[in-house]
Amino acid sequence: MRLFFLITGGLLILDTLGLSLVSNGNLGTYMPAILGIPLLLLGLFYPMFTAWFATPLGHAAKILVICLYCAFFLVIGFMTCLLKSAAQEKVEPDKDVLIILGCAVRNGRPSLTLRYRLDRALAYLEESPHTTVIVSGGRGQDESVSEAKAMADYLIAHGFPAGRIILEDASTSTYENFLYCKQILDARFPPEASVAFVTTGFHVYRARRVAKMHGISAQGIAARDIWYAAPNNYIREGIAVIVYTLTGRLT
Repeated sequence: MRLFFLITGGLLILDTLGLSLVSNGNLGTYMPAILGIPLLLLGLFYPMFTAWFATPLGHAAKILVICLYCAFFLVIGFMTCLLKSAAQEKVEPDKDVLIILGCAVRNGRPSLTLRYRLDRALAYLEESPHTTVIVSGGRGQDESVSEAKAMADYLIAHGFPAGRIILEDASTSTYENFLYCKQILDARFPPEASVAFVTTGFHVYRARRVAKMHGISAQGIAARDIWYAAPNNYIREGIAVIVYTLTGRLT
């Protein structure tokens, strides 16, 4: 049992350390370490904890910790199923508008996650000759150009006509993505215009709820995720949806 705690705790901590080197830090990045540190300590000081667990207070603490870990994994498992289900929606081609939600830009170019979104959008647009694209994303502090500009350049470089691209380059969150896209929709398109959006699969559920909050009825098209970051992303997104459910606030 001691070896199990040592290995499990160590792997969870290594997951956080490894992902921190290649992505922005967030709750999904840090949560494995938060879960792993107690397990690693338990393995390192197993004889001492075993003796303490034999006391009434220690036994109560042991039961509480077990319950908390079980509850966490059950809730995250349920949320992961919910998020994956939302990403299975089939979207008919040739919607009037396709919104592509932004993500990180590295050295003026789309990050891998953002390229996956753009490639998924291009696949959809091949069958949608009348669809207008809104690329949505502002410029972060560590970005040399806005996400919208990087996305537009990528689409044009892959043969998509510049005349069918509208830039929304002020947003800094999913909430603002749809807030500012709603303003563009109201100004340039009729009320009955059909809308879809592209984002990474784990993000479809929450993005659709944010869109609805702003009065946009839109279907979500799921782009692939980076395989090694997927578990962390589902943890972060599941927690974000739970927080919204409890507080009524989406970002």
